[in-house]
Amino acid sequence: MDFDALLKQLQDWSNKVPLLVLGSGASVSFGLPSMWTLGEHLKHTLDFEEDPDRKQFEAFKRSLEETKDLEKTLLEIQLNDTVLKSVLKATWERISETDLKAYKQFVLNGEGVPLAILMKHLLSTTNRKLSIVTTNYDRIAEYSASIANAFICTGYAHNYIGHFSDSIHTNALANIKGYSGQVNIWKVHGSLDWFETPNKENIHLPLCKNIPQGYKPLIVTPGLSKYAETHKEPYRTIFTQADTEIQNANGFLCIGYGFNDEHVQPKLIQQIKSKPIIVITKELTPKTKEAIIDGDCKNYILMEESRGNHTKIYSSNQGEHTIEGVSYWQLSEYIKLIK
Repeated sequence: MDFDALLKQLQDWSNKVPLLVLGSGASVSFGLPSMWTLGEHLKHTLDFEEDPDRKQFEAFKRSLEETKDLEKTLLEIQLNDTVLKSVLKATWERISETDLKAYKQFVLNGEGVPLAILMKHLLSTTNRKLSIVTTNYDRIAEYSASIANAFICTGYAHNYIGHFSDSIHTNALANIKGYSGQVNIWKVHGSLDWFETPNKENIHLPLCKNIPQGYKPLIVTPGLSKYAETHKEPYRTIFTQADTEIQNANGFLCIGYGFNDEHVQPKLIQQIKSKPIIVITKELTPKTKEAIIDGDCKNYILMEESRGNHTKIYSSNQGEHTIEGVSYWQLSEYIKLIK
């Protein structure tokens, strides 16, 4: 393998400020639960009194045991309102607990966080603008953008009780004085900070330890229920913006993303046919390889863990190779290649 040629390609694609796509693998290093861990948590903590609810949850647990895949289970079983509300609440509580611990890590040592370092690097361009599409509920992207001194745009106002607007992102936010630039974070599955009030309004409440009484977390799970929720705001605007960002991107850097999401997938797969894509993750999912390697993409570099501290690389130009003794699939090591 011509490593110098690979390095030049990585630097060229990365320094053109690609769209970042963050999956659950981007948050695991901060203690956030993987989908497997979350499934085990739901299985062992939820309990139901009513017979129909109990029977459905037993079916949910059986499916989870068989598939070992929470996303697949939620897609296969359409949960009733009672069970779904309990799943959402338990999911919010589990992720929120670990997210707030991660927040403390950022407060104590945020300057050393690889994602924050990457954002600073990408914001140093003349455009001063970076966009992220993520399926994660957590706030790792927001914490990292804060460390990078960026103005963060999620579609919500920067207030302690923030309203949503479909026009906030249209302002010239990259030019606001006192910031390093603008980071758009489009959270297509919702966020820990987003809630629906008893009056059916959607608001942003930062860093809540608990769900306010009578409020509903604005997070959506895989499955049919997702589609009903996502026809309403804020999702309608966020999907539109995520699609626009994907369509207008000059390339893509996917971090810990497994190509398993129905919302992000169609537009992304369409665009990577002709635009460069880099994927770094602990383990490439079959769907990632299917979409990129088997999908006739012309310009790609994929990196995953191989036998501990080695890196397996799949390149459209140079084929498959293993680089020994270094973990380039980890963002902290990857950054060293492009700076």
